[in-house]
Amino acid sequence: MKDVLAVLRPLRYLVTICLCAVLLFSYVTPAFAAPIKNEPNAVANQAAKEYEQESRDAIATDHPPNLNETQKKTRGGGLNEVQGKAGLKEMKRPSNSEGTPSVERGIKGALEKVQDKMGG
Repeated sequence: MKDVLAVLRPLRYLVTICLCAVLLFSYVTPAFAAPIKNEPNAVANQAAKEYEQESRDAIATDHPPNLNETQKKTRGGGLNEVQGKAGLKEMKRPSNSEGTPSVERGIKGALEKVQDKMGG
């Protein structure tokens, strides 16, 4: 029995090294799975430059923006003065989310299931 353990002792170090290698590669693999985008988006860059220029102009004025100036920025259908129309199509609203179940309906369904199981 002692002879078998003596033979397996170097194998223990090999198994430990292999496990460490597996752990290392399992932490590194998700980083390689992410797509790399190096190409700049011209529309986003232009929007960022415009926003930066507007911010510089606002800082250069002697007074803070009043209510009328702030409301002018959102008249074009923007969500707010900072975001503008960015992400308007992706935003979840009742008009574009009719097919998805509401939280209220989901909770009611779950409560009904629980009541049915409890016999009430």
